[in-house]
Amino acid sequence: MLHFNNLYIDETVKNEELVKFISEKISYVNLHFVSGENHPGDGILLTRNRGAFVKPCPGQKGSVCCGYWVVEWGLGCPFGCEYCIIQNYTGAGDITLFVNWEDCKREIIELRQKVKGPIRLGTGQFGDPMALEKIYPLNTQIIDWTRDFEDFTLEIKTKSDYIEPILLAESAKHVTMAFSLNPLWLIDKLEHGAASLEERLLAARKVATQKNCSLAFHFDPIIPLANWQQSYEEVFNLMAAKLKDLRVNWISLGTFRFPKGFQEYVEKYHPDTQILSEEFYPSEDGKIRYFRPFREKIYNFAREKLEKLFPETAIYICMETPHVWERLNQAKFLSADLKKLLDARIK
Repeated sequence: MLHFNNLYIDETVKNEELVKFISEKISYVNLHFVSGENHPGDGILLTRNRGAFVKPCPGQKGSVCCGYWVVEWGLGCPFGCEYCIIQNYTGAGDITLFVNWEDCKREIIELRQKVKGPIRLGTGQFGDPMALEKIYPLNTQIIDWTRDFEDFTLEIKTKSDYIEPILLAESAKHVTMAFSLNPLWLIDKLEHGAASLEERLLAARKVATQKNCSLAFHFDPIIPLANWQQSYEEVFNLMAAKLKDLRVNWISLGTFRFPKGFQEYVEKYHPDTQILSEEFYPSEDGKIRYFRPFREKIYNFAREKLEKLFPETAIYICMETPHVWERLNQAKFLSADLKKLLDARIK
């Protein structure tokens, strides 16, 4: 059971059935009734989404973007990953959940009606959705709402191994179950509270074989600490052994990057961390990144290994500039090209 020091409930939703359900699924010390959707801190806030639930993925300015759609269900995560920039904005363990699901359902249906062609919709942009599914089963609902959609996949991305909602779904063929991965020792050291590497791969195999789900994997962020080539190659080989003959839609690669101010947050809450030991430089999008030649070295290494092991899978780079793509591919590669590459995997 998730525990919070404070449960904040927006006055406008205090009588909602979902609020009652969530309140009974968690433990908390103090209950407060508040106004609006601004999180007071040190707890969980239940409120309304006064904006849009369904939005284009907020890709970084100047990056090659894939045309992904995201569900803004709230913000925050119970896991304590040391590299997670969400905690820089919310505070570790602080969570906001939007409970006006009727608006979310309407917007998802409207999206399918207005967009021609394939749609990739994800729920993992603003936190780990499956880490919260037991108290906030929105993914379960979206799977049901969208089960008859054509040219559509719901990507559910997680670091947990909680997959019961997918296994219990009436149909999950339209689901791409995605797992964020890192070497075992990095998971143990940096991803506090998350499932182990073995548990994630076992969960991936189970949903694929029992529910005919497609799979996806995200190495983002790749963190190149000591012996990083060997560590990541071991993960790639383990994936190939555990997932033999299963459909993997795509694998993404991204290197560790962060906004200004995040280093101070990490040094305050994780003073012994090693994630800042490399050299970093300000980039054009405002993020702090590894030096470009080093990023390209990482991408070239990972792509070469993964393309041999997963020749039918789209291997792509997340949140990088057209210049980096061009240097890696020896040809221009734009957002439209990346969208086409990934859309082809769900037809």
